[in-house]
Amino acid sequence: MKAKILSFTFLFSSLISYSQEVNEEKIRQYIKEDKNKISVVAGLSYLHNTFGLRYQDKIFILRPNDAFYTEFFMRYRWLDVSFSFAPKFTRINNDDPEKGKSKYFNFGFTFFLSPKLRQYVYFSQVKGLYFQDTKDFMRLVYGNDYNEEGYLQFPDAKYRSFKGETSYLWLGNKTDYRSFNNMTHQPLKDVFLLSTGLFYQYNILSDLNKTIYQGEIFNENENDSPSKDVRIALRSGGGVQKMIKQNWYAIVEIYPEFYYSKLIDEDFHEFNVGLYSNARIGYDNGKWFFGGGTQLNWINSSNENFYSTTQWLFRIGLGFRFNSPKFVNRNFDKIDNILK
Repeated sequence: MKAKILSFTFLFSSLISYSQEVNEEKIRQYIKEDKNKISVVAGLSYLHNTFGLRYQDKIFILRPNDAFYTEFFMRYRWLDVSFSFAPKFTRINNDDPEKGKSKYFNFGFTFFLSPKLRQYVYFSQVKGLYFQDTKDFMRLVYGNDYNEEGYLQFPDAKYRSFKGETSYLWLGNKTDYRSFNNMTHQPLKDVFLLSTGLFYQYNILSDLNKTIYQGEIFNENENDSPSKDVRIALRSGGGVQKMIKQNWYAIVEIYPEFYYSKLIDEDFHEFNVGLYSNARIGYDNGKWFFGGGTQLNWINSSNENFYSTTQWLFRIGLGFRFNSPKFVNRNFDKIDNILK
């Protein structure tokens, strides 16, 4: 009897080891084949954004008008590139006469400097803002009896943001982290990651000379100097990737953060805490894939932030993979050999 139990235990252990070896072999085979494939994603996102403007030691909230914008992601080997804008057909409201039109443009890319060091670079611009606190602002200027309706629009206003993040993976490596970047990588197994990242951001708010209020256009003759600020945040946290069933997966990331922000050329700065998080669920069979997710960036500032803050983002996307041209593979092989 004992001999049968020992034989069964040995057989069971052997099957587990064999199963793990088979899974690892499949992953290695997938990564090898994936080197010569290009992944493309087309998506639609809704971004809720606020900006702060100081006037007489008070913070007033500026906002772009609500709209969906299109996103495109392309990934080949170790390089992820994203590009987005807001075409006319993606508007979700009919209040342009009251709040104005907003235009979005974003461009960024992500790559690994080493198996554990990831670099993220991003540029974004929003053109066309309106005063969410118009009535409060008018009462500050004309007195508390002011009770007119409407919004102050800044049709030429531009908010440009240059962002970057350098992250170090304490637990995990670039192979495990691939699918956390975006949908261009196929999730292959259950993964748990821990990382610390340094986030840095430089923002410019400019071109506030032209305003529209209740249908009338006003132009300031004075040159309005841009408002500039910097933000630095230290993020530490983790992420979980879970394979739900065949080709289905879920990903969750949570990163508490400590940050410092400074308004350039003015005596205004702030230390604070916040939370940055991502969640996504999707399907990926290796050839085509789709998914949806949300992003939350909460900062404990009581709406007294003078820099761009994304409260939340919603995104859906659909993508596919295809074989890359041979001349592209040859050139990237040369680059890979140099990076080694």
